[in-house]
Amino acid sequence: MSTKIIDPHVHFFNLLDGQYTWLQGKNPPAWPNLDKIKQPISAEQLVKSTDFELAGIVHIEAGFDNSAPINELNWLSKHLSEVPFKAISFNQIDALAEQFSDALDALAHSSLCGIRDITEGDDAIRLKSPRCIHNLELLATNKLHFEAQFELHNVSVANHIAHCAKQLPHLQIILNHAGLPDDLTSWQQGVELLAQHKNIAIKFSGFELLSLTQAQQEACFKWLLQHFGEQRIMFASNFPVCQINTHYNALWHQHYALCKSHSLWHKLSYANAMHYYQV
Repeated sequence: MSTKIIDPHVHFFNLLDGQYTWLQGKNPPAWPNLDKIKQPISAEQLVKSTDFELAGIVHIEAGFDNSAPINELNWLSKHLSEVPFKAISFNQIDALAEQFSDALDALAHSSLCGIRDITEGDDAIRLKSPRCIHNLELLATNKLHFEAQFELHNVSVANHIAHCAKQLPHLQIILNHAGLPDDLTSWQQGVELLAQHKNIAIKFSGFELLSLTQAQQEACFKWLLQHFGEQRIMFASNFPVCQINTHYNALWHQHYALCKSHSLWHKLSYANAMHYYQV
């Protein structure tokens, strides 16, 4: 068994210097174990918290300073100096073209490999803005990923993202949190639709945010494996949010238990993330 893993969806918080209004403002999320989630942690502590070999991480923007997200990247360079990492930063995907381009220029950093702009729920309509495909094209030109976070059961939006993937074959799209499965029948349709495009991959994570049973989660995994195959799925943690339900180490053992072969485990826990993120 290969014990080496790359975690492609991790958040680190600097609550003293960052803003994180979504987490420490007047209306924080109503999550259990919120104190544990907000507890500062170093990369070294995270490495020691698992009996797998954490060989690299991909840090996903966490709202450090959305008006100047370069500040988060600069902080990460210091905070994660002891572990190989890449970073996904923030840019408003439906911004005016000039605004999006200027914001992208301001994000010049050696760790940057992509952009995320959360578009869950009603906010998913922003992905259908005419500005969106132009901005996605700019990401492709700059060899940056788009990390898409929306519910795949929103078939109308899934159709539009499929259209973007077809129009921009050089753009890498990575779906966050398994496409947030909720309405499972429509979610399955969204998976079938988006998996047809070879420039779309998906991360298996975020189930602590959902109300699925263990059996339903396993069924989702099998559906993803059937449609995306072994090369376009990545296990991830969503640390520290995963601590809503479980310990970091226990989560990775849950991922391991889903795999029927060491080869599949190696691809989903390490090789695929290395391929997509070059950590």
